[in-house]
Amino acid sequence: MNHDSQLIINLGCGNKKEPGEVGVDIIPTPEVDIVADLNKYPLPFADNSVDIVRSSHCFEHLDDLVALMEDIHRMLKPGGILEFTVPHVSNIEFFRDPTHKHAFTLGTMDYFVRGIKPITYTNIEFEYLSRKLAFGKGLRGKIGSFLASLSERRYEKYYCWKYPCTEIVYRLRALKP
Repeated sequence: MNHDSQLIINLGCGNKKEPGEVGVDIIPTPEVDIVADLNKYPLPFADNSVDIVRSSHCFEHLDDLVALMEDIHRMLKPGGILEFTVPHVSNIEFFRDPTHKHAFTLGTMDYFVRGIKPITYTNIEFEYLSRKLAFGKGLRGKIGSFLASLSERRYEKYYCWKYPCTEIVYRLRALKP
């Protein structure tokens, strides 16, 4: 790898990864470059060595979200980016899959974000670059999207069970001294 290229890893890539990503998963598929158990830390990357960590529909399957976030923070370079997608708690598919262990709301990552943390479970810190609720294309998805555009907090508190959200897309930046 030359000094101009970025190290981008895709945790839980399964059979899908983008060109240039290093695929990491417990099941060896043609897309997996590194076979690793994402529930065992540290993951096989040096401290401050990764530019971007990506993941799609993986974090909800893992045992310890705090330990995962701490290890991702350790691997990321200062200012490194974490981009991941998880099902929203109101998505019926979250409950259908017996391997799902963690439900996510828009504020789940607040516990890792500087200036927002409701309780300190860890000393690592990130900042939000974005967090977005994603909805289905049907009428209920359109109504949910509209209600969330008025107030995401009110949407989650009062309307998400009637007008479910499909997933949440987070983008965070690692803050390091």
